[in-house]
Amino acid sequence: MTAVLFGSIGSIVETSEMQRDAFNAAFQDHGVDWHWDRGIYQKMLRASGGQDRINSYAAARGETVDAAAIHATKSRLFLRFLAGGHVMLRPGVAETLSMAPLHGAKLAFVTTTERATVEAIKAIVTRQTGIEFDHMTWRTPHRASKPAPDVYFETLKVLKRTPSTVVAIEDNPDGVSAAKAAGISTIGFTGANIDAKDMQHADMSVTNDLNDAVGATLGWSFKVAV
Repeated sequence: MTAVLFGSIGSIVETSEMQRDAFNAAFQDHGVDWHWDRGIYQKMLRASGGQDRINSYAAARGETVDAAAIHATKSRLFLRFLAGGHVMLRPGVAETLSMAPLHGAKLAFVTTTERATVEAIKAIVTRQTGIEFDHMTWRTPHRASKPAPDVYFETLKVLKRTPSTVVAIEDNPDGVSAAKAAGISTIGFTGANIDAKDMQHADMSVTNDLNDAVGATLGWSFKVAV
């Protein structure tokens, strides 16, 4: 038995620029004279965790900010942007979600972002495909953030799968590192602000053909008997 593990928001929907806008709006709301252009944000995305990115950026500038409060505002704004826009699943995601049950594969959303965001992405998936995840994770006080592999080990245990029977889909380097540390074959799904050179530790990198990559990794036949 197999499983497909979507490891990040960006492995399901392309919201990178929407999130950058939310960060910049949050900085303005808190009176912080920062603006993350695409070049800066691309560097920020090499590490996971929005609050950690804020702290790292402040430290590099020798400044002190309330990262938790700024990130809370950013998350609230992002959810508002997400609800107000027509966000589509990334190419190949709907096909992968549809194919998985036909092959007896479980589906999981394995992330350490905020629960409200996870629920919002789940709603988009369900609305566009009618499919539900078998397991989802989110940030908790006792759950280590990626690149720690803990959340992947936890998911393997819940789904009763071994690393060799699953594939992870990640859109950032820390996510790839987490999945690989758990011994899982990992597809780097490059996006608007992440390219192939940032995903060099993934087993393969794709931009569009996600379903083909997942099928090749798990040995799926695309002619499924009904």
